[in-house]
Amino acid sequence: MRLTRNLFIVVSVLAFCHHAAAQEKIRIAPSSPGLSAWPIHLAAKEGFFDREGLRAEVIVMRTNTGIAALVTGSVDFITAGGTAMRPAVNGAPIKMVLNVNKRPDLWIVAQKNIPRLEDLRGKIIGVGGSWGTQFYHVLEALKLSGVDKDVQLVSTGDVANGYLSLQQGTMPAVALTPPYNVLAKRQGYRDLIRTGDFITVSPTTSLVTTKEKLEREPQKLRRAIGAVVKAVEFAKARKAEMVQFIARQYRMERDMSEAIYEALMETLNPTLWLTDQEVQIEINRIAEQTKMKIAAKPRDLSDFTLVRQILQESGR
Repeated sequence: MRLTRNLFIVVSVLAFCHHAAAQEKIRIAPSSPGLSAWPIHLAAKEGFFDREGLRAEVIVMRTNTGIAALVTGSVDFITAGGTAMRPAVNGAPIKMVLNVNKRPDLWIVAQKNIPRLEDLRGKIIGVGGSWGTQFYHVLEALKLSGVDKDVQLVSTGDVANGYLSLQQGTMPAVALTPPYNVLAKRQGYRDLIRTGDFITVSPTTSLVTTKEKLEREPQKLRRAIGAVVKAVEFAKARKAEMVQFIARQYRMERDMSEAIYEALMETLNPTLWLTDQEVQIEINRIAEQTKMKIAAKPRDLSDFTLVRQILQESGR
């Protein structure tokens, strides 16, 4: 009996070791601990990467740090798609291979005594990152009220710090992504504007990798992309379980988690890829904002071949 039990233990350990050895390691760097990169966190927590034979390490990095880590090969993917396109138009060897949000999932939220956008004149707005995509989204949305030149934007590091600054009263207004915008609204702070209502095409959360990895490791990338696609499909088809995931991940009540779920679904890109025309819109936006003449074409910045193949094979 003891021999049988010991043999079972040895076989189990060997099977576990073989499974661990068979898995390839990938490193993904979201730019925020918030839910902007929810498909990555969901795929990691719910085992979608494991089922693709991948051992995923998710490391939150500030956007500029993440881009540097990607280019040097320290990570396989970053998720800051919009910001990554800025160095890409200047020749950085990186490409977007999947897009989660093709319009901003960003809300401008103010203190309780600031009811209108116009009331932000002469005030400071805290924004995550360091003059990346979120900064430009805030300015573009504020143009509609004619206050873009009358506010000062400062970096909060990330949206979690921005939310904390709002609570502490050190910022008159901040730019927040889910779940922080929903939390702030429930606490009585003023939800002034959702930038995605006015900016219809501007990719934010995405998977971005290097051109070298696309050429040398297409099957590994395909499996990683496949895991994210399955996570998105899971979230869309199984609302109750996704709401439970949000509640567990962020220690929230169910009604709050349901509100956050709806906010995530509102900005989800249903195709998970962008057309050349949509990528060109972002190139034109970068050219206008930076006052640069950009020669880069959509094919230089994106390659959605793998995600389109995966979706086609699954009947989508």
